Amino acid sequence: MTLAARIVVARAQATSRKAARKRRAELERELAGYATGADRCDFEAALDRYPDGVTHELRSILARQYMAGQETRFPAIGRN
Repeated sequence: MTLAARIVVARAQATSRKAARKRRAELERELAGYATGADRCDFEAALDRYPDGVTHELRSILARQYMAGQETRFPAIGRN
């Protein structure tokens, strides 16, 4: 592969990664709206209708947000 082709490919990959980060950040903000237990249960019930291959990113974000919320519930425990 020529140097010019490698540069074009590198730029395309960087643009793709930047777009993916932006999309994921927007998705995380939208999913933060499902903060109550009832909202999360309803949303997860809807996700159960689809295969994990389709919903894995949503489930991952929800799990991370849930765990982050649990960490702040007991501030005396903290992390080592």
